[in-house]
Amino acid sequence: MFTFKGPPELGKHKIRKEIEFELPSAEACAEVLEALGYRPAFRYEKYRTEYTSQSVTSGRAMLDETPVGAFLELEGPPRWIDRMARRLGFREADYITATYAELHRSAGRGRRDMLF
Repeated sequence: MFTFKGPPELGKHKIRKEIEFELPSAEACAEVLEALGYRPAFRYEKYRTEYTSQSVTSGRAMLDETPVGAFLELEGPPRWIDRMARRLGFREADYITATYAELHRSAGRGRRDMLF
């Protein structure tokens, strides 16, 4: 999967444009990016479990397990995110809009890759 993530509009929720598409070959994609002058800057690993509900159609819930902790990502319209977070027992003060690279650095792991 290749994902473009635009600059975030920060606030209570992190909102940004995302474009995703399947890649036939990660190696070919890396070769194209390097040919365009890009170099790897940060790699991270995570295990993601996606949860679905037949009664919920306006958002997605994903559990990410990473070397710096487990994180629940709620993706959807802001009102749905707030409603679902409350149902799960979270408060707005619990929301995290930092990237995994930022969380990794704040955990004292420096600029090394975030790998298991």
